Amino acid sequence: MGAPLTLLTACQPSSGSGSSSGKSAGSHAGAHPTAREKPPVVPADQPRSPATRAPGGPSAYRITVRNEQGSIEPNASYTAAVPVLTGPDATVVRRVNVAIAAYVDQEKAHTAHETLTLTAGDPHVGTRVLALSFGGDRYPPGAAHPSELASGLVFDLRTGDRVTIEDVFTSTDAGLRRLESVVRPELERRFPDGPTGGVTDPLPANYQQFVVNPKGLVVIVTELPYVLGPQSVLVPWSSLDGLVRPELAEILRS
Repeated sequence: MGAPLTLLTACQPSSGSGSSSGKSAGSHAGAHPTAREKPPVVPADQPRSPATRAPGGPSAYRITVRNEQGSIEPNASYTAAVPVLTGPDATVVRRVNVAIAAYVDQEKAHTAHETLTLTAGDPHVGTRVLALSFGGDRYPPGAAHPSELASGLVFDLRTGDRVTIEDVFTSTDAGLRRLESVVRPELERRFPDGPTGGVTDPLPANYQQFVVNPKGLVVIVTELPYVLGPQSVLVPWSSLDGLVRPELAEILRS
């Protein structure tokens, strides 16, 4: 089954500017990940912060995980690790938890005849931002291999609003072009012969899955062949200077 996405123990930063890789991070410069030796999806330099004090007060937002399992349809079942936020602002907590539940329901709704496994990576709880990653797979009966899942959710802890890729940049087009300038060469470095196709083209659909941390924005690339699997690439905030909305820049870095 698909490995859990973890915000803490996955991809190690590579020597390339703004990129990250996985198990091959400790390899020699010319080495590349091979099939099923895929870098886990989110980089290891995410700070460990399961609880963070709310700005200006002693209370803390905290993520715990609730395990769920059951049937979706007669021929479909699921097991899910569902993050649950607690903290000082009841409205923020409610809005975030409703959005997380909606995401889990969405994955269940896309499961007809498979076994769904949904895992939760270690969260990043910043002073004003929450980043959650998810992994797992759908396994159809009799299939040679599962269909792997990878996704990210980012929330503004001032309001509980979800932050989408369209919210991040003053100009979405310019921001996506900058992300592509880092993500495309990094995937080509990892998989010089890999069929990465147009998955890094600067289109919003290619950059919907991401998380953030104080080092940068982590793009989660999901539409890759099974032998490559989901990948993540860290784009440093310094590479995005002047492109992130001013009102969000410090929030996302927190």
